[in-house]
Amino acid sequence: MEMIAGYFEIYDLTMAIQFSLNTGPVEKVLKTLGVDYEPSAQLMEFRELLLKDGEWSTRMYTTFMNELGVMAPILFPIRQKLQDGMIVKIEESLNVQDEGLELIKDRFIQVFADRRLRISHHDLKKMILEEPQKVSKAVEAIGGTSADTIWFINQLLFFPKTAMDFLSSNTLRILDYYERSGLRELNIGLVKGYMENNSPQKVKDAFSNFLDYYGITLDESKPLYITLQNSVPHTNSGLMTYPTFHLLIMGLEEVTEDFSGRIPEEVRLRSLLKVLSDETRFKILKRLSKEPALQKDLVEFTGLAKSTISYHMGLLFKSSLIDIDPFSSIICVRRETISRAVADIRNLLNIKEKR
Repeated sequence: MEMIAGYFEIYDLTMAIQFSLNTGPVEKVLKTLGVDYEPSAQLMEFRELLLKDGEWSTRMYTTFMNELGVMAPILFPIRQKLQDGMIVKIEESLNVQDEGLELIKDRFIQVFADRRLRISHHDLKKMILEEPQKVSKAVEAIGGTSADTIWFINQLLFFPKTAMDFLSSNTLRILDYYERSGLRELNIGLVKGYMENNSPQKVKDAFSNFLDYYGITLDESKPLYITLQNSVPHTNSGLMTYPTFHLLIMGLEEVTEDFSGRIPEEVRLRSLLKVLSDETRFKILKRLSKEPALQKDLVEFTGLAKSTISYHMGLLFKSSLIDIDPFSSIICVRRETISRAVADIRNLLNIKEKR
């Protein structure tokens, strides 16, 4: 498998936005996992600047960036082949010319049709041309998607230039907060320093340990892109698979600390059992074992607040007990992890399976 490790700066901004909108759940998850995390002063300054902005366009932008952040490789295209050690700044992925609009739109349609609408790429393109109202209704019917994100999706499907102009202008405005807070200088300085003093192989080794910990098997025919970020250095967005490549966003401290070596199965098992010991999380897993669900379904099922469910989802995801489809937001149980835990218990306690 081809593996490329670099820095795609838009993800640091995306992670800063996600942290700003979900500060409580992120901090609670890390604390429960035993991670000694203290947000940088620059990140908190960025959060304050962002949340004080009362513009409707900022609200819409941060909402769909939070909900569609995994589609950034499509919305913020890299204009050249990413290579080991390459740094791609945010400005380099903006101001897309007319010839690039159709490519972005076509890639978005391909992923969106398959992962959100469950129809073929060609069928969606035909519907856009012949039955636009049907497409709009299908977009509105998607579960767990806000009105702001629905607006942006419709703009991108029917008026791609308007959508990309909105995306670019608001990215530049949020980029101003990113710079004023000092977070941009902090992030790029630390990531550049790491990349100048370490080989890309160290990132790839951390990724191999990540795969081992989560028990993930990849489609080896697709290249893998690993991009670093430092805004929330112990938080990744999970492995994402696109039609032609895999992507993993790894926090800098995940590479240098969390996955710098293989995690012993006993440590992995203790962490898993700690997460499973909570009554609410166990109840959620039993619900998901019957059928996949959206987060809003789990809010209704438990009667708990959305922020509380987000906290539990974060822990279950970090323990690889659930999969959250990054494109459809559908949550399902990861049965391989349960099977692996049973095998680990037998192995650690030297329990022979009866024949």
